[in-house]
Amino acid sequence: MKKATHKEIAEYVNKNVSTINGWRYRNPDLLEIVKLGAFCKKNGLDMEKIQKLVEMQEMISSANLYRKDEK
Repeated sequence: MKKATHKEIAEYVNKNVSTINGWRYRNPDLLEIVKLGAFCKKNGLDMEKIQKLVEMQEMISSANLYRKDEK
């Protein structure tokens, strides 16, 4: 999987790289959310794919809990 750079994030949200860098200090939560969105965009993940990944993760967690109960 490819990580999104600050330059790519700036291009995605039509901002300067210096603005994105400033978010690191002024609004780190916003930067984290934007990074997640840019990562998804760069890796071709849309909401439907993300929802399916979450569902798979929940199924795996449930299966692991089931196995622990058997022991």
